Amino acid sequence: MENPEIPFDLSFVLELAKPPSLEEELKMEKELIVLKKLDDIEAVKHFAEDLARQNHQQSLFIAGCMSKIAELQAKIICMKNPVSQKKDNLLKKILKLF
Repeated sequence: MENPEIPFDLSFVLELAKPPSLEEELKMEKELIVLKKLDDIEAVKHFAEDLARQNHQQSLFIAGCMSKIAELQAKIICMKNPVSQKKDNLLKKILKLF
Protein backbone atom coordinates (compact mmCIF):
# COMPACT_ATOMS: atom_id res chain seq x y z
CA MET A 1 0.00 0.00 0.00
CA GLU A 2 1.43 3.37 -1.01
CA ASN A 3 1.57 6.33 1.32
CA PRO A 4 -0.52 9.30 0.24
CA GLU A 5 1.56 12.21 -1.00
CA ILE A 6 2.54 14.51 1.85
CA PRO A 7 2.20 18.15 0.78
CA PHE A 8 5.10 20.57 1.17
CA ASP A 9 4.40 22.65 4.28
CA LEU A 10 4.65 26.38 3.53
CA SER A 11 3.10 27.60 6.79
CA PHE A 12 6.47 28.97 7.90
CA VAL A 13 6.34 31.50 5.04
CA LEU A 14 3.31 33.17 6.58
CA GLU A 15 5.15 33.42 9.90
CA LEU A 16 8.14 35.05 8.19
CA ALA A 17 6.04 37.49 6.15
CA LYS A 18 5.00 39.67 9.06
CA PRO A 19 4.27 43.34 8.36
CA PRO A 20 7.11 45.74 9.20
CA SER A 21 7.26 47.34 12.62
CA LEU A 22 6.50 51.04 13.06
CA GLU A 23 10.22 51.75 13.39
CA GLU A 24 10.95 49.96 10.11
CA GLU A 25 8.17 51.83 8.33
CA LEU A 26 9.46 55.17 9.67
CA LYS A 27 12.99 54.40 8.47
CA MET A 28 11.68 53.53 5.01
CA GLU A 29 9.59 56.72 4.84
CA LYS A 30 12.63 58.81 5.78
CA GLU A 31 14.62 57.19 2.96
CA LEU A 32 11.78 57.86 0.50
CA ILE A 33 11.63 61.54 1.52
CA VAL A 34 15.38 61.87 0.86
CA LEU A 35 14.95 60.23 -2.55
CA LYS A 36 12.04 62.48 -3.49
CA LYS A 37 14.14 65.54 -2.71
CA LEU A 38 16.97 64.49 -5.03
CA ASP A 39 17.37 66.74 -8.07
CA ASP A 40 20.37 64.92 -9.54
CA ILE A 41 19.09 62.42 -12.11
CA GLU A 42 22.47 60.64 -12.15
CA ALA A 43 22.21 60.00 -8.40
CA VAL A 44 18.71 58.56 -8.91
CA LYS A 45 20.00 56.34 -11.75
CA HIS A 46 22.87 55.13 -9.57
CA PHE A 47 20.46 54.38 -6.72
CA ALA A 48 18.10 52.51 -9.06
CA GLU A 49 21.01 50.42 -10.39
CA ASP A 50 22.15 49.54 -6.87
CA LEU A 51 18.59 48.70 -5.89
CA ALA A 52 18.14 46.38 -8.90
CA ARG A 53 21.40 44.56 -8.09
CA GLN A 54 20.46 44.16 -4.44
CA ASN A 55 17.00 42.89 -5.37
CA HIS A 56 18.53 40.30 -7.71
CA GLN A 57 20.97 39.08 -5.04
CA GLN A 58 18.20 38.85 -2.45
CA SER A 59 16.00 36.90 -4.87
CA LEU A 60 18.78 34.36 -5.46
CA PHE A 61 19.42 34.08 -1.73
CA ILE A 62 15.73 33.54 -0.93
CA ALA A 63 15.37 30.95 -3.71
CA GLY A 64 18.38 29.07 -2.34
CA CYS A 65 16.96 29.19 1.17
CA MET A 66 13.59 27.87 -0.01
CA SER A 67 15.30 25.00 -1.86
CA LYS A 68 17.29 24.08 1.23
CA ILE A 69 14.16 24.23 3.41
CA ALA A 70 12.33 21.93 0.98
CA GLU A 71 15.27 19.51 0.99
CA LEU A 72 15.39 19.44 4.79
CA GLN A 73 11.62 18.98 5.09
CA ALA A 74 11.84 16.05 2.65
CA LYS A 75 14.56 14.48 4.81
CA ILE A 76 12.41 14.93 7.94
CA ILE A 77 9.43 13.33 6.20
CA CYS A 78 11.59 10.42 5.04
CA MET A 79 12.88 9.91 8.58
CA LYS A 80 9.36 9.98 10.02
CA ASN A 81 7.90 7.67 7.35
CA PRO A 82 10.53 5.10 6.41
CA VAL A 83 9.76 2.99 3.37
CA SER A 84 10.64 -0.66 3.67
CA GLN A 85 11.79 -2.35 0.48
CA LYS A 86 11.38 -6.04 -0.21
CA LYS A 87 14.65 -7.93 -0.17
CA ASP A 88 15.45 -10.08 -3.19
CA ASN A 89 15.81 -13.76 -2.52
CA LEU A 90 18.99 -15.61 -3.44
CA LEU A 91 17.65 -16.88 -6.79
CA LYS A 92 16.73 -13.38 -7.96
CA LYS A 93 20.17 -12.10 -6.94
CA ILE A 94 21.84 -14.83 -8.95
CA LEU A 95 19.64 -14.18 -12.00
CA LYS A 96 20.48 -10.47 -11.91
CA LEU A 97 24.13 -11.31 -12.42
CA PHE A 98 23.36 -12.70 -15.90
